[in-house]
Formats: sequence, structure tokens, C-alpha cells
Amino acid sequence: MSPENAAKLRSLPVEGAIRFWNEAEAVGRKGGTLKQVVRELCLADLYYLLVRVCKREDMLPCRGRKGFIDNQFAFDRCREVQANPDGYLDLWAREHWKSSVITFGLTIQDILTDPDTTFGFFSHTRPIAKAFLRQIMRELESNKVLHECFPDVLWGEDTKQSPKWSEDDWIIVKRKSNPNEATIEAWGLVDGQPTSKHFRKLLYDDIVVAGSVTNPEMIEKVMVEMERSYNLGTTPGVKRAIGTRWHFNDAYRTVIDRGTFIKREYPGKAGSTEDGESIVWDEGTHQEKRRNMGPHTYSAQILLNPKADALQGFQRPWLR
Repeated sequence: MSPENAAKLRSLPVEGAIRFWNEAEAVGRKGGTLKQVVRELCLADLYYLLVRVCKREDMLPCRGRKGFIDNQFAFDRCREVQANPDGYLDLWAREHWKSSVITFGLTIQDILTDPDTTFGFFSHTRPIAKAFLRQIMRELESNKVLHECFPDVLWGEDTKQSPKWSEDDWIIVKRKSNPNEATIEAWGLVDGQPTSKHFRKLLYDDIVVAGSVTNPEMIEKVMVEMERSYNLGTTPGVKRAIGTRWHFNDAYRTVIDRGTFIKREYPGKAGSTEDGESIVWDEGTHQEKRRNMGPHTYSAQILLNPKADALQGFQRPWLR
């Protein structure tokens, strides 16, 4: 796909983009070049890769879906992230597709674009990071469309050909170079970082969890370990971070204040207040989430404002 057509595609609204996909695929079927067309669309359009090829239909506009308002949040975030993928701390409310768009979709697109790239995934503990790797590994193992369109990158279903292909031993796609690092490795920030590794791209997803903000010492430990992890990148290198808030003074606040990452924030309601306009869910869903989570967790995880509940003050009805 020419740069001009790729730019045109990414400038279209969601309905126009889907028409573009359909027309391009129809031309490909007629001319016997469908695999090449799909390959080019995957590389040009992150939303196409996720929705059409990886079957993430939950990311389509939520019209008529129970519990959701009429919106195109996932589409807008795919466009925004693809235009500016690096150097951001993406703080989005829970269940608002941040890991789907960035950790899952953008990582796969980057690997398909450059199989020689290497990723270091970091979460608070290694099992969390391995879960993100596992999702990508299963997609690359089972997605026959990707196998057909990227035979020069992926092993298909016969992953035994790969030098490494497991969530414990990491994964390696077909590549021309032979770096010390696997294509993706998953590590815990606080339970055993690697040594002698230098990943081209460092990706942090869920480094702050409920148990890491119970006292100042735990908050400091996360920050110190994150500082150490920067040495596992390259110069120049790429850093991406994804998460939600648990504490107003957590590691996310520190990296924003230092300018290590640029904050890109999307709470569940505009303005990070309960009175704000809902972004994805309808009001009934918000009320159910708040009731089930409790006010503090809802404020931190959905409104991205850990102080919101504390600011309400004591209310007499709570004694009932």
C-alpha cells in the first residue's frame, strides 16, 4: 500500500475505514492478490489488524450493545496510538481496551513490520507479564490469516521450528539477525529482572497493583525496580507503559512528574469525577461497577482518581 493510501485510510472515520477495507479486499479477491492486500492493511491499520484479522469485534462501535453508550472509543484510541505509539504512559479505565490496543495489537503489528525487533514485557510480577505474552503467543500460533499473509515472519502452526516458543522460554519469530534477546520476553519488575539483556522496546503493563501501594516502602520498591529496568533497553530505545491508578502517589505519578513518560489519560468519565459524562458505559453500568467494586476501587480504577473517594467526606447514610 502506498504511503498516500495508508494515510488516507487512517484519516477516515470508522464507517469509511470499514468501507475501504471491504473495497480493498474485493479488489484483492478479484485480482488474486487478497493475501497481499490483507498483509498491507494489517501493516497500515492497527484497527483492521485487531477487528478484522484478530476478530476483536468487541472493539467495534458499541451501538445497541447493552450497558454501553453509542461511541467509537476503541477506534479513536487505535488511531491515536498508531500515530503516536512511543514514550507515553497510557492510563485508561479498566476494560477500556488499553492492553488490547497497545500490549497485544501494537506489539503484533510491530513484529509483523520488523521481525528483528525485540520486546521486554514488564509487569509487577512475572505471572502477570506471562499472561500478556501467552495471549500474543496463542494468536500467532492459531491465526491462519496471519500465517498465510506473513509466512516470512510466522512459523504457522508448526512452532516447533522456532528456537524458542513457550511462555516460560519466550518466543522467537523468523528473523534475519540473532540477538541475545527473544522476540518477546516476559519478566516481573519486582521478582527477578534479567541481566545482560537489551531490548529495543520496553513495555510496562500493570506494574502498579493493589498490593504494591499498601505502604510507602512498597511504592518506593516499585519505583526503584522500574528505574533499574531502564538499563535493559537500548539507546536510543522505545518505552511504552500502560496501567490504571491505585494510589495518588504511585510510580505512575513519579514517572509523569519526571517527564519519563507523557501522560495519555482516559478515565471512564470525563474529568475523572462521578458527575462527568461517561465515555464507554452507560450510567447504569457505572453504578453497578461502583456498587460491586466499592467507592475507593471504582474511583481509582475507573475514574483514575484515587483521591476522588476521599474528597467526598464522611456521609451519615454510610452508617446504615
